[in-house]
Amino acid sequence: MLGYPLGWMIAAILFFLLIFSVAMSTVVIHGSARRVGDNDNAELRIKGLLGLINYHWQLPVIRIKGFEMELKRESSAENIGGKQNDMSIMNLNAEKMMESLEKAQLLLKHTDDLLGWVRTLLGHVRLVEWQWRTAVGTGDAVWTAMLTGMVWSVKTTAIGVLSQLVRLQGQPAVSVNPNFSETQFTTDGQFTAKIRFGYAIYAGIQLMRRLKKVNGTEKGILGWQKILLKA
Repeated sequence: MLGYPLGWMIAAILFFLLIFSVAMSTVVIHGSARRVGDNDNAELRIKGLLGLINYHWQLPVIRIKGFEMELKRESSAENIGGKQNDMSIMNLNAEKMMESLEKAQLLLKHTDDLLGWVRTLLGHVRLVEWQWRTAVGTGDAVWTAMLTGMVWSVKTTAIGVLSQLVRLQGQPAVSVNPNFSETQFTTDGQFTAKIRFGYAIYAGIQLMRRLKKVNGTEKGILGWQKILLKA
């Protein structure tokens, strides 16, 4: 069939249709977080290309030890290259937080208009579902009412900020339930966002083009790796 000009034309059309279908396919990002008392849980799932991309990240344990916070992280990825599992425990304290801030500043210097790139990327993200439920109580009616108002203010501000960054599709399901009889704080939320696979690849290429050399650090992805992996 490919020996004829018409056969090559059909093959080329099918190839470009395949590339177009892949580029227009959707990457689905689903996240959830929950805090009940001293128990915390966070989870993130990324799926795309009919399941060929399947990444799962979970933060099942957070323990407070004095002035330190212990985080246990689990992640798994099922991609074309096979399945990978990873688990790590990290102690977060004031020193670690300062190191993270220093790394963030280096990344900003190492990348041309990184914040602009992030804003442009988020502008192509569609937030199709967002639920955020909170229950608060202090045991006192007046203080509970005041705390309820503060939580509502935080949530409405968050909605306003999100509406400026991403494309909100659908009405966010947000609630604050006061508990006037006892002390309580529980909150849980989940979201589902979508982005075109083709634009995600394009954004990655644009990011690589923005990487630059600063203060003797290697240019490009090697510089990023040195900054992120710096002890």
